[in-house]
Amino acid sequence: MPTRRPVLVLLALLAFCLAGCGGGAKSTSSEGGGSVPAGAKLVRAGVLAFVAIDSDLSSDQWQQLDTLSQKFPGRDKAIAQLKGSLTQQGVEYDRDVKPALGPEVDIAVSGASLGSTNVVALTKPDDPDKFKALVAKLNAKDSSGDRAVYRQVDGWYALSNSQAAIDDVVESSGASLDGNQSFSAALDKLPGDALVKAYVDGQQLNALIGRASAQSGSTLGASALGLDKLKYLAASASAEDDGIRVRGASKGATPGAGDFSSTLMDGVPDDAFAFLTFDGKGTSDQLEQLKSKPLVGRALAQMQAMLGVSFEQVLALLRGEIAFYARPGLGIPELTLVLEEQDVNGALATLDKLAARLAAGSGGKVVPGQQGGHDVKTIDLGRFAIHYGAVDGKVVLTSGASGIADYGASGDHLADSADFKDAKDAAGLPDSNGGFVYLDLKDALPMLEGLAALAGQDLPAELTENLRPLRSLLAWSAGSGDTRTYDAFLEIK
Repeated sequence: MPTRRPVLVLLALLAFCLAGCGGGAKSTSSEGGGSVPAGAKLVRAGVLAFVAIDSDLSSDQWQQLDTLSQKFPGRDKAIAQLKGSLTQQGVEYDRDVKPALGPEVDIAVSGASLGSTNVVALTKPDDPDKFKALVAKLNAKDSSGDRAVYRQVDGWYALSNSQAAIDDVVESSGASLDGNQSFSAALDKLPGDALVKAYVDGQQLNALIGRASAQSGSTLGASALGLDKLKYLAASASAEDDGIRVRGASKGATPGAGDFSSTLMDGVPDDAFAFLTFDGKGTSDQLEQLKSKPLVGRALAQMQAMLGVSFEQVLALLRGEIAFYARPGLGIPELTLVLEEQDVNGALATLDKLAARLAAGSGGKVVPGQQGGHDVKTIDLGRFAIHYGAVDGKVVLTSGASGIADYGASGDHLADSADFKDAKDAAGLPDSNGGFVYLDLKDALPMLEGLAALAGQDLPAELTENLRPLRSLLAWSAGSGDTRTYDAFLEIK
């Protein structure tokens, strides 16, 4: 049976913790700390997932988050709305919620299938009587007919929709989660201090996917998804001096192409407000493995008939570094794709076939020309055009009339821009990584306002003012072998 409304409401009350935050903030570290949540000792090893939430309003993390939130003009209004929603549940935060929660709230999930999961919340309340009163009040307000129940365990309280669910999750005589090697290794990849930490047992997830695939008759099980050897997935969200960091970690999943230093970024103009790069080899290798699946094989045959090129020819385009970027254009942004190719002539021949098929199917035409001394072909689709050609051993496809000429041209480039360097320093982006995405949110906002104006609309002033503190977003992966970390950092100033 799934967890019903009273339990979900209690967990949702954590969102109101921000309303009580205040005081001076302290710096927090993004380095791995491996601290094990106290509630893990109450949960049996082998649960599907475990989430630990910092509910101590005096902690460095909540203080840091409060400092960041004060940069947004809509903060006080949002808090007032949250308090109003809380009042609708018949409770007040300071009187009913705060004393009913301990410094940590944990959620454990187990289950034999997606439709029969058990969810249990655990906390060590500052005032046990307040916890009991809060559960009673939420049960009284619930109209689903499914009451929340709880059990005291070593000073903690386990809350769920049934005692059977608590029996399934709470450790009684066997091994507990805090002693599990994969659990400890996963947490060691996350920041020591975090607002939220989450863990998924890879083998339990594999079993769940296997059972779901068998029930549905699908052939795309864990092995097809590259998860059959997965040991764990983990993630956290933490507040830092300059923004919010989300970190993930995995071990045992099919590894990608490994870390590298981007060379394609060197040619990107400095006015690009979005940039993405990754090594295509890992992706193309995984796609090639999928073609042995009957359903995938049939789809590939249809794709080949439609595109006029083989699956192998398409994969050949994607085996080097791949970069994509967006920069301001006339009316709409200019989009550009850059491919690192070992056989440039072969890649261009494949693109010629794709261009001819696209033009024939849309009533357009392919026109030869030049940009900045480079031979270019243009797929003229009437109101829209795609240009492609080779630049210094790389293949470039762009929507911009001068996009090919501008790539690699003399002048300022994105890698050397002050905004990118600032974002890189704030986020801690390593030079060698498994690929990354960069968004210049500061410069993207005026462009969005301009696009809205072209459409005869104005973005609400309240929205734009609350977007201005957002400076950049950087996300990347890193690691070696089958152990990877994944970071996303939202810079706020």
